Amino acid sequence: MSTLAPDAPPAPLRPRRGLVAAIGFAELFYAAAGALPLILGLGLKIQELAPGGKETVLGLVTALGGLATVLANPISGHLSDRTTSRYGMRRPWILGGSLVGLGGLIVLALAGAVALVALGWVVAVCGYQAMVAGLTATVVDQFPPERRQRVAGVFSMCNVVGVVPAILISQVLKSSLLAQVVLCGLLAVGAAAVLCAVLPDRRLDPAERRPVSLRSLAASLLILPRQARDFRLLWVQRLLVSVGFALISSYSLYYLQSRLAMPTAEAVSLVGVTTLLGTGLSGLFAYLGGRWTGRTGRGKPFVLWATLILAAMLVLKAATASVLVVLVVTVVSGAATGVYYAVDLGLVTRVLPDERDAGRFLGAFSMAKHLPSAVAPALAPVVLAIGSDPFAAGPNYFLLFLTCGLVTLAAAPLVNLVRGVR
Repeated sequence: MSTLAPDAPPAPLRPRRGLVAAIGFAELFYAAAGALPLILGLGLKIQELAPGGKETVLGLVTALGGLATVLANPISGHLSDRTTSRYGMRRPWILGGSLVGLGGLIVLALAGAVALVALGWVVAVCGYQAMVAGLTATVVDQFPPERRQRVAGVFSMCNVVGVVPAILISQVLKSSLLAQVVLCGLLAVGAAAVLCAVLPDRRLDPAERRPVSLRSLAASLLILPRQARDFRLLWVQRLLVSVGFALISSYSLYYLQSRLAMPTAEAVSLVGVTTLLGTGLSGLFAYLGGRWTGRTGRGKPFVLWATLILAAMLVLKAATASVLVVLVVTVVSGAATGVYYAVDLGLVTRVLPDERDAGRFLGAFSMAKHLPSAVAPALAPVVLAIGSDPFAAGPNYFLLFLTCGLVTLAAAPLVNLVRGVR
């Protein structure tokens, strides 16, 4: 039986060699499996089954997936915090989540009706959110605070570049959605199995187990506990940054067509180039950001400057109409985004209200990123319809990007209010 005080965090275990790499690969293929349907597969499947109302149906299905993401991550994290399995606290959720996710993707690919597409996607999302809840919690379980920043850099890098294998698989196997999802899902299962084999997962003594109830499940969705000031500040800061990007992430193609009067084929090609370029830079700078912060012991300046740079790039894009500017914004924003998400994740692992509930609180923190993706895109058409764009005829992309920049700028001063980390 443990001698820890009821409110003491568990001591991090001694990590095995290769554990960071195993966590990284599991995160990479989790991200790939979750991104693959969103690249083209989900849209093409819905177009096949409901060509007349594809836009509405796609919006509904993705909204259901967004809702599932928001709920499944903190609830799965909460349950993993209380798991007394002989296989450990996190292993059942990491491996089990990857298997459930694969099952959901297969249902989606084989679906002959829109309802089954929605069901498959929701099941897949729930499975992969359970997987990532276990993955994220291992950063706190396995590593002492002074090492978490570097691990968070690797973790964030792999999350960002997960879209690359998803794109490659979708292009190589573009004639078969089923082959795409099976291959990508099996890679996630394989990576999860390798991680579980090397993970010295902590086993929770049944005597220490806190019961799961409807009240505790509801509490797992309590995002901002009153006693955790630093956690609240970082949560709100990430929410504001995520709102800024969620408002524009779905409108890159339309922005190029309207602001730059670019033909569809050229716009699609440029979106592909900028997506890969921005993703690659985000991954590289996520890794570098984690190492820089781990070496200096200071994370707040990195988050502050990354936020300010992101805001400036959004304002620059709002006030110009040039392919060169689009490329410059892609390069600079990609680097800043990588640093921001890696360092921000590292900081929040050090200010958790209770490390015994690492899964729950990191799941709640992920809501700050996912909530805007589920809600903000519905607000973008309202902003676009206000007035007219001073740089081109059509929707008001100037106001949209300016709004995103100002919302992101509002997040910058919050990080300096955090007291528990440097």
